[in-house]
Amino acid sequence: MRNNHGMWTALIALSLTVAGCAEVQRAAEDVARQSGNPRLAGAIHGAGNVVGSLLPIGYEEESSIGQAMALQVVARYGGVVDQPELVRYVNLVGRAVADTSDRPDIPYRVAILDHESINAFAVPAGYIFVTRGLLRQIRNEAELAAVLGHEIAHVSEKHILDVIQRSKRLAGVTEAGLSYATSNPAAFKGVIDGAVKKLLDEGLDQEKETDADMVGDVFAARVGYDAEAYVGLLMRLRDLKGDDRALFKTHPNFSARIDAVQKTIRTKHLATTGVVLQERFSRMTKRV
Repeated sequence: MRNNHGMWTALIALSLTVAGCAEVQRAAEDVARQSGNPRLAGAIHGAGNVVGSLLPIGYEEESSIGQAMALQVVARYGGVVDQPELVRYVNLVGRAVADTSDRPDIPYRVAILDHESINAFAVPAGYIFVTRGLLRQIRNEAELAAVLGHEIAHVSEKHILDVIQRSKRLAGVTEAGLSYATSNPAAFKGVIDGAVKKLLDEGLDQEKETDADMVGDVFAARVGYDAEAYVGLLMRLRDLKGDDRALFKTHPNFSARIDAVQKTIRTKHLATTGVVLQERFSRMTKRV
């Protein structure tokens, strides 16, 4: 069931919902108008020198970017699942993993996209998305924790922010940089549109995706989940669609991902006797 009755309605920890595309656009533009922090001036050094003299994007700016991107993700995927107990459960698992991450001091919000595709996404400031289709492929809580760990790793490692900072094409603004964009909704929208296109259509660099696999499995293992659970999920997905990029079109092939996770388990000496919690997961997701 979709929740399409107003913007910013509280859905457990994720304060997102989706209405029509026009409303989503207006909300994104409102975010842009409200985020006029001058520190964004250094986030992108200008179209002529994108790589040099970059200043870090602060959390206030990151939050504005994340909110605007999250609205577009929800709009693209047709809304979020309105099952409060299920969403609460997924958020509790996500929060447990985030607390062991390298960036536990920001809020993390998990929403379930009402979509049959098999995928998951993360945008800056801790907005995490898992599709209904992916939840149906997951068999236990340890696998869910590893999937959420992968997305939390994207946030903790600031992968999308790195793309925004360094890409002239994504910036799409003048030499005034993001300080100009934040006072100009059209320019800010250009930055967000480019970042969403990179995330949903083109995909991050394979190195970043592999890094998120490895780091995310470490985060889940720190909680006490079985580190090999993620390998089992990736193997089943490979069997389902073959070893290509058709399933997770924005991710590396499954064999490469499996090899990287297995290497991490060995080199980091992650516990392979941790909890799996299949029964609890099945009970909580029976309506998926």
